[in-house]
Amino acid sequence: MFDGRSAHLGGIEFSGSARDLYWDALVRGIRKEIINQLEWVDGEVRNYNRNTALRAIDECAGQIIAFIRTVRSAAVKKDRILRGDGINFPPENDAGHWEGTDDAGIRAQTDALKLALPDSPPAVAPTMRQRMLTVWNENQGWLGPLAFALGVASLALPFLL
Repeated sequence: MFDGRSAHLGGIEFSGSARDLYWDALVRGIRKEIINQLEWVDGEVRNYNRNTALRAIDECAGQIIAFIRTVRSAAVKKDRILRGDGINFPPENDAGHWEGTDDAGIRAQTDALKLALPDSPPAVAPTMRQRMLTVWNENQGWLGPLAFALGVASLALPFLL
């Protein structure tokens, strides 16, 4: 199961509850992955400028859609094999309830992310290095000669003692 639990079933035929469990767990896992990926994207793009964030969200939507299509296709093929008897296999049949995980559902969620973007990224506090560089650049007129004088004094001090 996608939530870390194990499912234990009896019998040898892949039908009824076993098949329902397979599809429900698969779709639940896909929905959880969509939520996790969109949460991550939302957190990351808030530090970008708006145009870059919009492009990044569209790119991620395309990647999520491609991922879901790949998983869904593989699940349908695996379902067909599991329903077969080793020699004869029934036709492919997608038994998942994919509402909200299709292309339109993903696009709707990413459009909501775009609407929730701030107009500009949040201000980031300057680092200690950036603050020190600012102080140096703003006071170079007197700090430069002072640093030079201290350097000369430290070199001359051993000769004076």
